[in-house]
Amino acid sequence: MPTHPSIRLERSTRVYEGRFFHLLKDALRLPSGRRQEVEVFVHPGAVCIAPLFDNGELLLVRQYRHAIGDWLLELPAGRLELAGGEDPLAAAQRELEEETGHVAADWQPLGEIFPAPGFCSERIALYVARGLRPVDGPRRAADADEEFELARARPRELLHLTRDAKSLVAAAWLVERGLG
Repeated sequence: MPTHPSIRLERSTRVYEGRFFHLLKDALRLPSGRRQEVEVFVHPGAVCIAPLFDNGELLLVRQYRHAIGDWLLELPAGRLELAGGEDPLAAAQRELEEETGHVAADWQPLGEIFPAPGFCSERIALYVARGLRPVDGPRRAADADEEFELARARPRELLHLTRDAKSLVAAAWLVERGLG
């Protein structure tokens, strides 16, 4: 994990290795000379897709999020594959098909966000996908442990319908660009 040139990494210990992330306990030396101990979830990164139909509606997924004990309405999203450093655009295309059964003809980057930079390295690449159509023939299956319900809403509406941070940011950026 990169460290800013003004910060000295004195020690890094891996305290947990999971399927999707690992946890480090790092000892840093700050420019003032102070020592800081931090715990960091190291995450491979993720993507979030704003699938935009010609009529201005977004294709959304509703899924259960156990960490908050509730169902969330959100944009399709997923993590980059751990092995091999998956290209974010390829991951976005894969996730759109797996979660919604749709593919897109046009892909544009919307930006990147760090959802929890105080303790997690996750970087989420946001894309807008247009020219949507259902997959012809068999589609890529979603992960075996995922269930989705599909829904639609305009970006401005999504700002009031979701509590998911990445979806809120993407919807706000779409509205800001006149796409909402």
